[in-house]
Amino acid sequence: MSGVLIDLGEVARFGSGPAADAPAPPVPYRLLLAILSVALVVSLGGAGVRSEPAPPTVISARLGDAIRVVGDRLFVIGRGAAEGKRTIRTYALPDATLLSEHTVMVTGDVLSVDAAGDLLLVTVQDERTVTFGTIALRPGLDQPLWQRPVQLQGLSVADGLALVREEGAPFGDADWHGVDLRTGTVRWTVHQGDRDDIGVSSYTGGYPKWLYTLTGNGQLVARDTRTGRTVASVHVPQRQGASTSLWPAGDLVMIGAGGSGTTGYDVTAGLEPRWHTGMNLSWYRGPAQCGELICAFLPQRGILVIDPTTGRERWSSDRWDYAERVGDRLLTGMPGTAYPRLYVLDPATGDVLGDVGLWQSSGPGPEPGTAYVRRTVSGEDRLWYGVLLLDRLRIRVLGAAERVAGDCHFTAGVLVCRRIDASVGVWRLR
Repeated sequence: MSGVLIDLGEVARFGSGPAADAPAPPVPYRLLLAILSVALVVSLGGAGVRSEPAPPTVISARLGDAIRVVGDRLFVIGRGAAEGKRTIRTYALPDATLLSEHTVMVTGDVLSVDAAGDLLLVTVQDERTVTFGTIALRPGLDQPLWQRPVQLQGLSVADGLALVREEGAPFGDADWHGVDLRTGTVRWTVHQGDRDDIGVSSYTGGYPKWLYTLTGNGQLVARDTRTGRTVASVHVPQRQGASTSLWPAGDLVMIGAGGSGTTGYDVTAGLEPRWHTGMNLSWYRGPAQCGELICAFLPQRGILVIDPTTGRERWSSDRWDYAERVGDRLLTGMPGTAYPRLYVLDPATGDVLGDVGLWQSSGPGPEPGTAYVRRTVSGEDRLWYGVLLLDRLRIRVLGAAERVAGDCHFTAGVLVCRRIDASVGVWRLR
């Protein structure tokens, strides 16, 4: 099945379109497999049919357990009999090989698990105080290597550094730290007052480059997140009665002052103003880097795309309420429809390049110019999965995952999903 190349946007069994009241009756699975097999024989000139995808590797888990997928690691987080006891099993992907198992005591939910070499960093949130904590674990040690009342913001294994945020006692106060991964020792600290606004530049390789601060008295400061040292500082004019907002976008940081507009400051030029526009972005979600552009969203009302070199609007549309940049394309969908459709856009113009059909994007694919996609069937515990060829606007169907409940992730050459019996399935993407 892995060699089939078809446009399933034309298959009626998944629904007749955005305005459909109900999906069309499903085609029997055996019939669909037969159709795809015939298509494969024709496309290969009678060279023969490859066997259908291998069954998944199944990892045991119980109802109430959680999974986290980061890069080539799968973490299964189980609840123990004792209150607050959590068991974290780490599996290497794509083989789903068990690497380690840790037991920790926490007073809340495990938000994330990140691997840093042979270390695991577990971030939890206390269910009573709503505060965060990060625990460093190492194989072979019964006790945590270190733990701090902080929330992890980024990891640099090469620098042996974690960027973390610690909530302060007064509401709104916080401290940002660069913490040594091996010891938990604080290398540097930046204080955030209750009138300050702080944000990190877009993440590259899992670790942001800049930490931007806009103080209550209008001082904009950019710091190197590896050393904590100030690299540039500039005074931002205060506008009477206007609340200010800070939006990082890589080497550009945007400062908005309500109806007074937005100014873009370039950290590579010493935070000199790059442009000013009368555009009010305070109602938008974001804005943030979107490839070489900046995308901002009005919840359920549309998208605005900005040129970061000029601050001017490139294009806008009320058709889309989200967009994902994959390669040189934007993947998006139309809000308010019973069954989601996937569209491919030109990010520079907003032009619709293609309607892929009733699929959902699942991030960058195995090669440049591709994206993983998935498709569910109403009333069935089945998930179709494949690869979208962005230049041809066609989907290569890879297979169908059976008995799927949800919580699916494409990573490291596999598809990981929770199954209806609460176990975890790992399907090879071939």
